[in-house]
Amino acid sequence: MRCREDGSATVEAVLIIPVFLIMLGLLIDATYVFKGQTKVLRVVQDANRNMSIGRLRTEAEVEAYINARLALMNITPSITDAQSDTNVVITTVTVPAAQFQMLGYFTGLVNLQLEMREAHLLESYDPATLSPTTTTTAPPVYGS
Repeated sequence: MRCREDGSATVEAVLIIPVFLIMLGLLIDATYVFKGQTKVLRVVQDANRNMSIGRLRTEAEVEAYINARLALMNITPSITDAQSDTNVVITTVTVPAAQFQMLGYFTGLVNLQLEMREAHLLESYDPATLSPTTTTTAPPVYGS
């Protein structure tokens, strides 16, 4: 008499499916974190560009612009900091990664703080004529 082998793949499937679902959940959460980081970085770049061309004049305006745009996307940064001198504006935004996750099962991602930092050179121009002006200060040299 022959033995039936109809259910032989069930044991392997029962062992593999939970591992597959955990990996899928981690992948989904990581994807949402990266997508959220990209959204925040885009807002920071826009704010720095606006200060570069003169639409925003002060660091406080840059911070308010960033916070307002992120609030429209239901993102609340824990820190927003803009600093500028005569040549460059540097903005740092810190957001908890837990705001971007869909599942939130993985403590390594839940406790993560994402810090986005963007630097943008300030353009020098005469607002009356919209023509470039000459500056006597050299741009900063980084990494030396």
